[in-house]
Amino acid sequence: MKTKFLSFLAACLLAGTVLADNLSGNIQGVESGAVIVCSYDPANGQALMRDTVVLQNGAFSITVPDRLMQIHVIAKPKDPAAAAMMMSPRNAFLFLPGDHLKLNGPVTALKPSGTRLYKELDACGAWKKLHAKSDSLLRIINTCYQDKEKNQAILSRLMGQLKEVYAEQKKVCKEIVMQQPGSLAAAYLVTLQPLNDAVSLIPLLQPEIQNGAFRPVFDRMKSDYEQVRKREEAQKTLVAGKKAPDFRLRDLKGQERTLADFQGKYVLLDFWGTWCGWCIKGIPQMKEYYQKYKDRMEIVGICCNDTENAWRNGVTKHGLPWTNLYNGYEKEVTTRYAVSGFPTKVLIDPNGNLVQIFVGESEELYQKLDKLFTNQ
Repeated sequence: MKTKFLSFLAACLLAGTVLADNLSGNIQGVESGAVIVCSYDPANGQALMRDTVVLQNGAFSITVPDRLMQIHVIAKPKDPAAAAMMMSPRNAFLFLPGDHLKLNGPVTALKPSGTRLYKELDACGAWKKLHAKSDSLLRIINTCYQDKEKNQAILSRLMGQLKEVYAEQKKVCKEIVMQQPGSLAAAYLVTLQPLNDAVSLIPLLQPEIQNGAFRPVFDRMKSDYEQVRKREEAQKTLVAGKKAPDFRLRDLKGQERTLADFQGKYVLLDFWGTWCGWCIKGIPQMKEYYQKYKDRMEIVGICCNDTENAWRNGVTKHGLPWTNLYNGYEKEVTTRYAVSGFPTKVLIDPNGNLVQIFVGESEELYQKLDKLFTNQ
């Protein structure tokens, strides 16, 4: 990625343009002396860049593309594969065209400044207090989850408190939209709301805000809201014992495959992506169970929200031995299977009937497979 930055810089210099760094700051608490800067298009979730930036006495200054994007900054981990797992809303910052964003402070609690958006957000006192409260609760909840069984009562209480804070945040967001419909802060806060609330708030913003830098995100949210409605309808048809939805997707050789091609064996559909940390983390155990039961079960990986090159490279890199199909950014199959998170795994019997759907990495799937095939 460093070469991409250098190529970008060289092209601009050849064009007679002198670039000014538009992302800088001073970061403490980085033992490796380097951070990883990743960016994504918030309108479609596609990765834009990933670069390792060496800190000079904690300081850095680089040039990033002048466009709408979400930037993640994390301390460079020893294990490169751990980078995706370390990304969270706490190290994510929104960059708008024309911004010169500064990030200062501890790497786990960076403070953004230098842009109109974050200046306006700083003025939203009520929201800032609630955001700090929800962030604090989330940190405690994450710690308690390390011993979930022991901390069940505490987690239940904390989740109740978090739900109350989120309800207050929704109220404050609507107040800000009503009082400041022409602010970037209002637009940004709308993007943080649940889809049904966001879709109802977007029309309250001034036209120049609706049609400005945030428009691609708003359009995506409206589209996602419609997809949610369709998934909810599809969910009603996903009943154990009923026929699983069919699909028609291409494999690595470019041949079209359908669910009927696998009839006669149990099928485990794995909706995944190379960008999904939890998907990648679960591959070793999936390989183990594929070797264990491949005479009676076929795994069919369905890659979503990836370019074809990323999919092909991912299959090779991770050595996926099962059938691999490419879905890309299409919504038809994921809507039919009501996929709302990644990974989602769908178990189908030899007659093409739905057995069970598993969302996320869970031992429940593997316990189900052991029970199913041990009894055969």
